[in-house]
Amino acid sequence: MRRALIALLVLPLLAMATPAHAADEPLAGKVIVLDPGHQLGNSNPKFRKQIAQTRFNGSIVKNCNTTGTATNAGLPEATFTWKVAKRLKPLLEAQGATVLLTRTSNTRNSYGPCVWDRAGFANAHKADAMISIHADGAPASAHGFFAIAPTRIKGWTTDTYKVDRRLSKAMLTGMESAGGVPSNYIANHLQIRGDQSTINFNKVPTTIIEVGNMRNAKDAARMSSASGQQQYAQWLAAGIERFFAR
Repeated sequence: MRRALIALLVLPLLAMATPAHAADEPLAGKVIVLDPGHQLGNSNPKFRKQIAQTRFNGSIVKNCNTTGTATNAGLPEATFTWKVAKRLKPLLEAQGATVLLTRTSNTRNSYGPCVWDRAGFANAHKADAMISIHADGAPASAHGFFAIAPTRIKGWTTDTYKVDRRLSKAMLTGMESAGGVPSNYIANHLQIRGDQSTINFNKVPTTIIEVGNMRNAKDAARMSSASGQQQYAQWLAAGIERFFAR
């Protein structure tokens, strides 16, 4: 009788504790790959041959990678995306996610990885989502973030383009709800493209997020400060959480 009474008292408490734990870690069990765009060494002449490698991506033939853009003051896109990814990683881990990065350094003594290897990394780890972090080099009047999702390409994105678009839209909604500034120059803040190797080679939910325009003075100022980089990380985290909150 006493054991039965204890069980009646304890079981409701356990049931109450489980949802609270789940709420504390909304990304528990999720594997998220962060892809900090480019690499400082992509512009190093000694890697010219490696960067010039090409592959067909289902739509066109493209190079291994590019140098990326920069602010007018000289902050490279590769450095900016690296810093944001490093700030985003612990935010996602605090929510229970396992977070992996497609590159482990930001240095002129390394190149790539090639875009197909970045996609292959996410595929090999069976990621629940891959977020490719970039910044645009548009005219100075343009500002704000937008997403890039794939078009349907038979044999390439047929199985993924719908979930990629859903991820992209969730990122946009979540980022804006967290205070992010959406693009003023991309319709609906979403580009549907068939030429992006990062997306086309992927077999897991993937999006490219251009978090801002490095040629816009206000965006560039935010990108260049530690507090601004933290803001971008927080916005991206909100978008990721939005995708999995279903």
